Amino acid sequence: MKRFNFSLQKVLDFREFEKKQAEAELGKAVAEETKIQDTLNLIAEEHASTVRLADGTKDLSGMLANQNYFSLLNQQKEQALMNLAQAKVITEEKREIMRDAMKNVKVLENLKEKRKSDWKKETLRAEENEVDDIVTSKFGS
Repeated sequence: MKRFNFSLQKVLDFREFEKKQAEAELGKAVAEETKIQDTLNLIAEEHASTVRLADGTKDLSGMLANQNYFSLLNQQKEQALMNLAQAKVITEEKREIMRDAMKNVKVLENLKEKRKSDWKKETLRAEENEVDDIVTSKFGS
């Protein structure tokens, strides 16, 4: 009995490779998004910390320095928010690529399973015919 051979195995292997690549790219995109979110959290913590320290400041130069620092933090926050929006778009694109890659692999895996099932049925049928032929030839002589 010959082994099952899936004629599209190389295509399936290639699509699985593409899926792994898509997973890696999605992981990078999510990591970048997380990094930007962490930066936003640090800016918020720094802002809250500065507000607590500024509450006790009564001199004009300290108040001016705090105001300038708040402006800098706001600029950093705005830039981080723009970066986060871009990162979210990229992440969604990578997610879509990942979905397509998973779908492509699944289609071929299902085809492989169907062909393997058909092969098993055909092999079983051939074995049964062979046994029938042997039995028939023994009783026929």
